[in-house]
Amino acid sequence: MNKTSFSLFRLTVVVLCIFTLAGVSGLQRTSALAEKPITLWTKLNAASPQTSQDQWLADTLKAYTKDTGNEATNVVLPYDQINSKINLAVQSKGDVPDLAMIDGQYLAFFVHNGTLMDLTDFVKSAPWFKDLTPSSIAACTAPDGKIMCVPGVQTASFVYYWKSMYPNGFPATTDDLLKEAARLKKEGKYAVTFKGSENFSLEVCYFSLMHSAGAAFNDENGKAAWANPGTVKVIEFVRTLFKEKYAPEVALATGFDYENAFKNADAGALLAGSWSYAFLNPLTAPDGTKFDNGPDSVSNAAKAGKLGYAPPLVFPGGKPASQANITGWAIPVGSQNVEGAKAFINYLMQTKVDAAFGVGFGAMPAMLSARAEDVFKGDYWKTVAEIQEKYSVPLPFLVDYDKGMLALADTFTKLVSQPNLDPMKELQAAQDNYNNSLE
Repeated sequence: MNKTSFSLFRLTVVVLCIFTLAGVSGLQRTSALAEKPITLWTKLNAASPQTSQDQWLADTLKAYTKDTGNEATNVVLPYDQINSKINLAVQSKGDVPDLAMIDGQYLAFFVHNGTLMDLTDFVKSAPWFKDLTPSSIAACTAPDGKIMCVPGVQTASFVYYWKSMYPNGFPATTDDLLKEAARLKKEGKYAVTFKGSENFSLEVCYFSLMHSAGAAFNDENGKAAWANPGTVKVIEFVRTLFKEKYAPEVALATGFDYENAFKNADAGALLAGSWSYAFLNPLTAPDGTKFDNGPDSVSNAAKAGKLGYAPPLVFPGGKPASQANITGWAIPVGSQNVEGAKAFINYLMQTKVDAAFGVGFGAMPAMLSARAEDVFKGDYWKTVAEIQEKYSVPLPFLVDYDKGMLALADTFTKLVSQPNLDPMKELQAAQDNYNNSLE
């Protein structure tokens, strides 16, 4: 072999090695567009982290730039507005992000409005596709089989409770809870606290109660169908909780002050989600023991034998329903850097990165390999996984999810605050108003 041939051979080997390594790592710049900075919309504050969720994104953005040389600029939006704002940006042909964090319950809304790009081919050809849990990818799949997003984490809803206030465990049914509530009231304590207003109340608290009461949220076309006896049954139960002062009035207010009653042990239980542990700190147990360890406060209180977990509350004869939901990533129609968005998704879909996302967010990772990490072998995460496996139920299918859920949530608050009103009449009016708005 002469020098020229050898040089060409060596160059060929080098080029082949480069392409092979790039293909294996999944972090390569797939095109010139991938090398341009991408704009990312999330509900996490990476610039000034306040929670473990925020810190995860801040760390990930920094690591992404270091590992790939590419940059992703985060724009933070309110958690209860981000999904509607993504759709608004697309419909108005305004400033559309290259990549967006979305919540799975909005998939029907996005599909109806043509908000998101079809990612089917990209996802199915990705090396991480077979590593996704079936339920997580199902939450990103439209009725026609198209995959519209990439799941990052899966959440669950359940009950946190103080063991000394419920020595026999948290009551399994509403009837049992009312009995225990009367006892705790005599001790100057609330039986339970929860988010009783806004969309969040339906997703985390009322969802399981309605499911176990046989109450429907919607019909097969995404229209409201909540005016039914099952929903009335839930409202009457919630009315009892507040009338008898078994739950604090602050539960009906906006915001998250309702959590304080549990954090300082004024309430024996909290109806919440797997992500709540990131915010439940500091904690003070009924005996005065304080746990001020940031997001580790919940697990430390559990290890100390003070705090326990239970499936969502149900009516007698009903089965618990834990919201089966994902938070993931989607590329809106109109993205100016699709390849860059895909490159960032590939970076996120690494075992260590997805595992860190789960821990930071308070949810199980969507990747099976990430769930196998040691951090998810603790009792807390075993509980989350078990509740997901046994009780996961998809959130309501509403064509205009925000409008529909808010209409029902506001009706709940109105009926609980004004017990003289007729539940069925108010529910029917809200249902008719929502359905008429879709025409």
